[in-house]
Amino acid sequence: MAAQLFSELEQTFARKDDAAVEDVVTRIKVALLDVDPSAQSALLGQRSLEYAVLAAARRSDKAAFQRHVAQLKASYSDPALAQQSQKRRTILGLHLLFLVTEHRLAEFHSELELLSKEDLECAEVQFSAQLERALVVGTYERVLAARNSTPNNEAYGPFMELLVDTVRQTIADCASAAYESLDVPSFRQMLMLASDAELQQFAQTSHPEWVLSEGRVVFAAPVTAKSERVPATRLIKENLAYATELERIV
Repeated sequence: MAAQLFSELEQTFARKDDAAVEDVVTRIKVALLDVDPSAQSALLGQRSLEYAVLAAARRSDKAAFQRHVAQLKASYSDPALAQQSQKRRTILGLHLLFLVTEHRLAEFHSELELLSKEDLECAEVQFSAQLERALVVGTYERVLAARNSTPNNEAYGPFMELLVDTVRQTIADCASAAYESLDVPSFRQMLMLASDAELQQFAQTSHPEWVLSEGRVVFAAPVTAKSERVPATRLIKENLAYATELERIV
């Protein structure tokens, strides 16, 4: 029964019916409860969960992705099962990418510490590790460019798009805080958008307060000088008062 369902699962995944994948995986789990535990049934369960993880990633279902990855970790902790997986490193790298996308960097580094030297050096893990380093040092252009060089675009593409959207928002927020306006070609290049129409769409969706006029993007509020924002006189008076009180105490 479970073997027949697994065949159905492969076909369902191949035709990209990701919602149905979840249902078939659930039925496989139930079917495996009725068979005696064995290496074969454990392997079947592992392969079913791998399809569930990849389907969840493909439809950007974060909750399902995390749930299935957590279940897979138990299977991957068995070396005999782990070494039979052809999708394990793809999923390891994908999980790391997900943590980067969620900005859960402490968990990201904890997961890295659990990996073997061979796993750390594989292309899938290195891809996510390099993305994390690029984010930390602020080389956002590398993050935006990386979407064209994923180890597996079908699996990594949806999470990469989420990360690219986050990075674009960060760049846009920094630009609008630093400048009153920017010329359209320069700003479009910063955001790595292909056309002025894409920039127009981005502005309308994320920042409707922006105005695109005469070849420039005009941000909503003018940049306020830092000296105007900081109440310098008040701070000086408070510091002098603190100093005076300290002298009295001493």
